[in-house]
Amino acid sequence: MTILPNVEISYKNTLGVEIKLDRFGPFYLTSYEGFGSPENEISSQKIFGKSGQRKTSSSLSYRDMTVGVAIKEETYESLKDKEHQVMAIINPGLAGALYIRIGENLYSIDVEPLKGYEGSKDSSASTSESSIQFRALDPEWRDENVRNKSIPLSSNDNKLKFPLSIKTDFAFATIAPGQIVKILNKGDFEVGFELNILCNAVVKNPRIYNVVTQEFFGWTGTFDAGTTVFLSTVHGEKKSWYQDDTDPESTNAMGIRTPGSTFFALDNIESNNLVVQADEGQENILATISFTPLIIGV
Repeated sequence: MTILPNVEISYKNTLGVEIKLDRFGPFYLTSYEGFGSPENEISSQKIFGKSGQRKTSSSLSYRDMTVGVAIKEETYESLKDKEHQVMAIINPGLAGALYIRIGENLYSIDVEPLKGYEGSKDSSASTSESSIQFRALDPEWRDENVRNKSIPLSSNDNKLKFPLSIKTDFAFATIAPGQIVKILNKGDFEVGFELNILCNAVVKNPRIYNVVTQEFFGWTGTFDAGTTVFLSTVHGEKKSWYQDDTDPESTNAMGIRTPGSTFFALDNIESNNLVVQADEGQENILATISFTPLIIGV
């Protein structure tokens, strides 16, 4: 039974139940495959009268992964009990997420089990080994080390400077509006993001704008103090809503999108120069953005 050092793999199903495989047991990690680069599927068509073919499309294939698991117990009864625990958690009827920790770095991917635990013919009365198979339809890995890290798109302008002269309507700090913030996506793919806008006073027609690509997403309307506006451009989770501090229910904001708005993503090659703007009340906006880099393999 070969045990892998310094690598830990865990699986959490949609019920929130988790199993961890490492070198310490009772569930030992013996091998893992399919965690690197996925295959590129290329479609093409023959051109009449010419050599070769013409590419029509290409995309990354789904990812099939295999994880080797070993169990070692003092008694046969304890061994069978541990086997059943693995079978119940890695149930082919439940989807889940795989996590791999290599040293200090943690990555995750959404998967569905293809083949659960089944002891091999080489198993004994006290040890058991099996290969568990998973499939990830989206082959990219999430970098959990910087997942959803919040980045401010507006900041406070500190007015507290010495020598201090406090006069009528003196403000110790104000919001610095209209600042262009450079966002770096260090992953291997462009990714969507989540934006939170908090209105400290009345704001009219706010928007987030990429000053280089000129892509934007905006909302047409006037938002009172205490209103939160939310936008997600994440793949599979694209949505927008707003909510004021007097109503516990959020309101779908898709109907008040500014014409020309797009669910644009953050580029992973060039820096993303973003600014939050508004027709009126731009100085009343506090905004933060968060995103999760995606990597091609681990």
